[in-house]
Amino acid sequence: MDGIQVISVNRQGGLIRAIRFLTAFWNLTKNKEAIIFVKYFKFVSWLIPLMRPKNAMVLDIRTGSVEKNILARKFYDTVLKIEALFYENITVISSGLSKKLGLAKKAEILPLGAEVISSTDKVFNDLKILYVGTLYNRNLEKVIYGLKKYLSQSETPEKVALTIVGDGLPGQLDRLIMETERCGISEVVKFKGRVPHDQLKPLFDTHNVGLSYIPLTAYFDDQPPTKTYEYLMSGMPVIATKTSANQLIINHENGVLIGDAPQDICTGIKLIEQKMDRFCSKSIRMSAQDYQWQRIVENLHTYLCNLR
Repeated sequence: MDGIQVISVNRQGGLIRAIRFLTAFWNLTKNKEAIIFVKYFKFVSWLIPLMRPKNAMVLDIRTGSVEKNILARKFYDTVLKIEALFYENITVISSGLSKKLGLAKKAEILPLGAEVISSTDKVFNDLKILYVGTLYNRNLEKVIYGLKKYLSQSETPEKVALTIVGDGLPGQLDRLIMETERCGISEVVKFKGRVPHDQLKPLFDTHNVGLSYIPLTAYFDDQPPTKTYEYLMSGMPVIATKTSANQLIINHENGVLIGDAPQDICTGIKLIEQKMDRFCSKSIRMSAQDYQWQRIVENLHTYLCNLR
């Protein structure tokens, strides 16, 4: 990217890695007029303002802990809160996460942005559903079971197809493929594995419904899902689990909200099918225009200029 210089630091070594990073930071931030924008990373972020106390500085928080273990989750969130005390200026990805971390009065909301991957206007004669994302910690077997249930009840099962793009831990993709075969719907579900972001356009061009399936857990609830925005900006209605973040985005004009059980998947597909003749790609894109990168960058530029 023009105007951006990337300095890579070796990830190996634990404490040594932190020292390498802080040394690189020290050498690159000698301009006292510079605004330093710090993306939070645990155990080290608190040191940055101590090293450059005369610089304007912003701590940016993109996520709270998503550890499954509640004690580990609380521990890491507490560490984050303590490190945030060292900063006067903080940006957070969502109001929900800001409140959860006790930063609502102090933090500026810097929402997640997305780009338009597909500019085609979708045709809504059938259901070509697309899931793009990680398989890790997502329980996508429930999606398979829900789709199977829907197909067994549908009068036109041939009009439905699901494409899953992404991978997880070693063996996860293979297990999901085997489960699809066991359910007898391998002709309906296609797996693409991991696809680079710059190669996603053909998939977004040829599918007309997005699936934003995030398990309904406390640690995922406030995380804005990138793909929800990308589906909407590509003119696709979205079947989305009703996390707090998705509830702020999805409405009756651009998708449906569901639970995360197999029956909910079945119901969600039925609901989206009933509404297919009412969807309009142009209107769907308009519903997500506040999340375009250009608008977010403009707002961030104004915020940073006011720090000087």
